[in-house]
Amino acid sequence: MVRNLNSFTTGTPGQKAEYSNLGYALLGAALASAARAPYEELLHEHVLAPLDLAAITSNPPPDNQLSGRGFLGRHLRPWTMNGAILPAGGLWATPRDTAHLLTRLLVERRLGEPAPSWQTTGRLRWHDGATRGASVFAGAMDDGTWVVVHRLSGQPLPTEKMAAQVLKNAVTETSREI
Repeated sequence: MVRNLNSFTTGTPGQKAEYSNLGYALLGAALASAARAPYEELLHEHVLAPLDLAAITSNPPPDNQLSGRGFLGRHLRPWTMNGAILPAGGLWATPRDTAHLLTRLLVERRLGEPAPSWQTTGRLRWHDGATRGASVFAGAMDDGTWVVVHRLSGQPLPTEKMAAQVLKNAVTETSREI
């Protein structure tokens, strides 16, 4: 498949942004190759350590891995994304660390302007994700209002709707105070 990437297009190159997990995996591989260091080491050195986020990892101890429940309430086996696919979403973080990551990148802008990889809807920059049995939405408005919604056993769309409602309520409360 990689040999034929230049023949897979969804439109004219450069005209429309398209999210791609494969693209993030390839970017991680390119960075690791250029730096001659493992991706996770680069991530910690250049992103997580400067943001004071030491607990975000690709391999948390089993006792720290919360999982959703499946059919008949059985715990689902955690989804892992190690190896080449790690840069596409293989990190584990607590909701608190997710909030710290979001606010330090988008509100405080400790590493400069936000990367173009954040989704943008009006004044909202956001990202979401889902794995087996869990979904998360993290977003910040340009005025600093932010939200993180994490749900075990939650599908992405209801998680996004919850986050949108929280943001809508926050904006309404702020406008009432003014």
